[in-house]
Amino acid sequence: MNYLVRAASLKGIRETIDSLGGDADGIFRHAGAKEEDLDPESWFSYHRFLLLLEHAAQETKCPHFGLLLSSRQGFNILGPVGFVIQQAPDIRSALRELTVHFIHHNQGADVELRVERGIAQWRFSCKLQGRVPVRQQEDLAAGIGLNLVRLLVSPDWSPDAVYFPHAPPADLHPYRRTFDCPLVFNTDSLQMIFSEDLLKRPLNNANPHLHKLLEEHLSRLRDDYPNDYRGQVRHLIHQALTTGDCSIERVASHLAVGKRTLQRQLKDHGTSYKNLLAEVRFDIAKRYLRESSGSLTALADMLCYSDLSTFSTAFRQHQGVSARDWRKQFESDHGRESPPQ
Repeated sequence: MNYLVRAASLKGIRETIDSLGGDADGIFRHAGAKEEDLDPESWFSYHRFLLLLEHAAQETKCPHFGLLLSSRQGFNILGPVGFVIQQAPDIRSALRELTVHFIHHNQGADVELRVERGIAQWRFSCKLQGRVPVRQQEDLAAGIGLNLVRLLVSPDWSPDAVYFPHAPPADLHPYRRTFDCPLVFNTDSLQMIFSEDLLKRPLNNANPHLHKLLEEHLSRLRDDYPNDYRGQVRHLIHQALTTGDCSIERVASHLAVGKRTLQRQLKDHGTSYKNLLAEVRFDIAKRYLRESSGSLTALADMLCYSDLSTFSTAFRQHQGVSARDWRKQFESDHGRESPPQ
């Protein structure tokens, strides 16, 4: 599975690398990531994200790079997931919703909240364990988890303990300074432990009405951020169209695979890049024709066709009628006046 992560996960990484005297441009190039292409709301390969973190740690000679990066990240990197958490009625609801909706931010990892005998356990796990280095991601997740709870509770809050799967670092000072609690290493999973009583604490600034609206919005996003392979590629094609380059090479790059690998994987899923590109293009085209009065020339440009004639020929072959006639037929069926062409 080619898991994806929102590019907002990279917030602060250049500044962190620069503060350590590293070469951010070189580190991005080594990981095959084009920083200029990564709008915070875009998605890219989670595998590549993990390699980028690891290479940054090696090049800056900072074993706790992920932990350092976490100090620059908070609710804002989570997008709509962060908004809904802040409007939850209490800490338990906030952490439960992070668990349920985390896939809208990162498809390659899971978060979980367990409660046993009065002790709450917040857990993070990477789905790619054993295939890529995950230490920096685990430290980053632990730091972000701490930041989130402190923002919800109090800036000086600390957990009862934090458990790390990796070996103890040579320098424990950054970890002790950050978490201010007992630290345990060489465990089976990343965990943050605290009293169940904390989960009952209400969030004073919660807005129930806004919370409900945001939850409904996240539910609708499930179709936009699919977790199946065909859906992932379709979403990346949609994303690529907004940049003016919907080539298979560009989409393959976001999945951290080569063109031939992507072609082979799509064939295994019973489709092809050409077919998925056509599906996405004509889904967008029909929505545009239904809802917009914009010109067909603008639509052709939006869909990365070389000119209006090429788009018109493709649309007629796909739909059996011209785009202009399709729009007129829709307006006639739904009682709308014909928009200016």
